[in-house]
Amino acid sequence: MKITSTFLISALAAGCVGNLGKLAMSSAPANQQYHVSVHGNDADAGSAESPLKTISAAAQLARPGDTITVHEGTYREWVRPPRGGTGEDTRITYRAAEGEKVVIKGSEIIKGWKKVRGSTWKAELPNTFFGDYNPYALKLTGGWLEYGKWHHRGDVYLNGKAFLEKRTEKEVGDASGTWFCRTDKKTTFITANFGESDPNRETVEIAVRQSLFMPEISGLKYVTLDGFHFRHAASNWSPPNIVLQPGAVGTRMGKRWIIQNCIVTDCRTVGIILGTAPGVDYEDIDAYGDHVIKNNVIRRCGQAGIAGLRGATRSRIENNLIEEINYRKEFGGAETAGIKFHYSVDTIISRNLIRGVYRQGRSSAFGIWMDNANQGTRITGNIIYNTDTDPIFLEINHGPILLDNNVVVGGRRKRIRSNSEANVFAHNLFVDCAYWWATGKKARYPRYYKPHTGRVAGKKIATAAQDRWYNNVFIRTGLDRVEKTRGYKVEKVKDYRSDYNLFLEGAKKSLFGDKNSVVDAHVTDFSIEERPEGVTITFSAGEQQRRLKGPWVNAKLVGVFETAGQTIEDRHGNPITVDTDIHGRKRTRPVPGPLSKLKSGRNSISWDRVKEE
Repeated sequence: MKITSTFLISALAAGCVGNLGKLAMSSAPANQQYHVSVHGNDADAGSAESPLKTISAAAQLARPGDTITVHEGTYREWVRPPRGGTGEDTRITYRAAEGEKVVIKGSEIIKGWKKVRGSTWKAELPNTFFGDYNPYALKLTGGWLEYGKWHHRGDVYLNGKAFLEKRTEKEVGDASGTWFCRTDKKTTFITANFGESDPNRETVEIAVRQSLFMPEISGLKYVTLDGFHFRHAASNWSPPNIVLQPGAVGTRMGKRWIIQNCIVTDCRTVGIILGTAPGVDYEDIDAYGDHVIKNNVIRRCGQAGIAGLRGATRSRIENNLIEEINYRKEFGGAETAGIKFHYSVDTIISRNLIRGVYRQGRSSAFGIWMDNANQGTRITGNIIYNTDTDPIFLEINHGPILLDNNVVVGGRRKRIRSNSEANVFAHNLFVDCAYWWATGKKARYPRYYKPHTGRVAGKKIATAAQDRWYNNVFIRTGLDRVEKTRGYKVEKVKDYRSDYNLFLEGAKKSLFGDKNSVVDAHVTDFSIEERPEGVTITFSAGEQQRRLKGPWVNAKLVGVFETAGQTIEDRHGNPITVDTDIHGRKRTRPVPGPLSKLKSGRNSISWDRVKEE
């Protein structure tokens, strides 16, 4: 099926079918059930017996309270819902039928390849094939894109595996699994090296759609996506300094979306975008955000797993597996991360597994990156390892940011990096993970907000001030090297406090506290056992940890932070006490590390993706 046919179906869904849909909606019963099947017909009613053929057609018909059930198959379309629900009980729900694999793809199958020479083949496509968006005529562009700017937005896949783009046709001839493109006024030419495969006998797909599920209207509310496989979006680079941030799946500054049990993979830039969009009053914190993004797998995305400016406000990002970000190392810059948010308020990042975030040269590849004016953030119960740069970067925030019950694995020149203030570290396990407060070359003035609102209270330089470390476990690297850049020693920081931590296997205390902390040379035998959708962390502790009788980490202990004018508290202003562990178990007393019971001997922490019922 040509792209032009797909665009025609979308146009019919928005036009003729949409007009019929208006008539149907006027008399349709509440909580209508629509069904979609690859064997259906968009002219039918959408019942189980007479399903629609495209999700886009069902989206045009659905009204608040309705459910769209999509049955097994591959749907090659960009779903652009025209409306959302009006409340929690009147959501518009899009769901994959139980036990059925539903794939929404931004690609099309291409046949008619002609052999050039050896294992190199060429396809010629009229530019009209792509409609109004040709990713092979468009290069990646945008702020903070530091290398690989010559790459295009498209991709080529052989039997589901992505090829590498090359700059010249000659380079393609020299290496299998590669492709090259060029366009003129009428035609797009794609050359690819398929090795020993015949592209006319195998499945060859090219990415053609900018997004897979994202409205064209800002601010839709109460939309649920459940159980879909999203693949092959051809989005542009998505920095925070643009009017509309693109991605494979996006809320377009909507409110109260639930995206769960989905697999988002092999997308050019961002998997799930919670980013800025036109027509939104950002000071009205009740108008946007408040999403739940949970139990998803996000892998093989070129820029980030989940990202966005402002749109993550009040959202919960939980129990997601995010991995293999920028795994091809084709392009990148200062936006590459597992999770990256700007300007978010009261966001919770909880129980995610983040691993495999890659870079080229001196560029960025962070696990969690809270970049600029994030306030009231809680990062809790996450496991982060195998990142090419620092596992966590807290960049120019005034806080508070509470980081508790996490397992964070650094390495050579990989640590917790910060140029923020008011960070609270409680009950974490840090492995080979130093702390570095690093300023940039220029003075920057991040904003801070009236607590729990979107209203800016002021702007000022973030300083090394009011950080707290309580009840953490450090393995091999401790807090003795905390310093500011340009050689300012730790004594120059303002009101840092640290105590009741456990330093193991060569890790050392801080120079600004740790009066009651314990240093133990015990060898931990720390190890990581990976699974396709999970991991088990093991380490051992000695007997000396029994000496620690730490305090509860709560608002009273950490105090009110000077700039933000708030303590560690939830979105409603209720003070937080860290009284559960990484598995959600209640603590009977505060023991160091992310487990409610730290044993002398072997301890284990497991993470596995769990689908929401």
